[in-house]
Amino acid sequence: MAAVALGIGLGGMPAFASPLHCPPHPIRLAFYRIGLFYTDRNGLDWDVAEELRRRSGCRFEYEVMPRARIWRELEAGRLDITLSAIATPERDRVYWFLNYIQLKQYVLLSPKLPAAIDSMDDFIQAGAPWRWAVVRSYSTSAYYDPLVAQLAAKGRVVEVPEEDSLYRLLGQNRVAGIFSTPMVYRQKLREFNLEDSVRVADWDKVSAPSPRGIVFTKRTFSEQDIGQWQALVDKMNRDGTMRRLIGRYMTPAETETALWR
Repeated sequence: MAAVALGIGLGGMPAFASPLHCPPHPIRLAFYRIGLFYTDRNGLDWDVAEELRRRSGCRFEYEVMPRARIWRELEAGRLDITLSAIATPERDRVYWFLNYIQLKQYVLLSPKLPAAIDSMDDFIQAGAPWRWAVVRSYSTSAYYDPLVAQLAAKGRVVEVPEEDSLYRLLGQNRVAGIFSTPMVYRQKLREFNLEDSVRVADWDKVSAPSPRGIVFTKRTFSEQDIGQWQALVDKMNRDGTMRRLIGRYMTPAETETALWR
């Protein structure tokens, strides 16, 4: 799937005078289509990226591509930033993560799955024919990732390139479950006409909501640079900007839970 260029640079003066050290090239930022985070120049990640561009005064180039390709392009040095990502020890070695929202993962279950299966441990023990679907290269949470690895070792994980494929497989009863958050499944269940058939459950009773971060590649941004970007994001949290942006897509109660502190 080819990347889609969205915008290059900006005209006029930035809304905020900034001492940020901008890279010598336009910052190459990639979105991926996922629920209320990003769809066609709309969503929380679009809003956050535009706020970063406006406050920093740096030049940005926007692109859209599948999540797995974004990680490859970041690794190759052809991208500088992406959003809505979960840090892992491996990723921390090559990227900076500036968290800006925290979300709980729920399981979305096929109506074909017996109601007696009501935990991931039960699902693992149930065996064939029940399979799970995940987006390739997507880390879910510290709780779920090892359990998904167990399923994968048994050949019971279907990897797909994008979020929509999860809902297609679930709607066709080709998999028994997927992971998602309210920011995503609220839109997707409507879009795929699954609101009255899919069961939503909380199988993780131990984890706090997982943080999502803005990802900056260490190839482009030094430790001194990232300190400046961290100060910018911290200010967005302090002055109520992040609350306002998240509140466009979530209820007040959900927004309160989702705010990164």
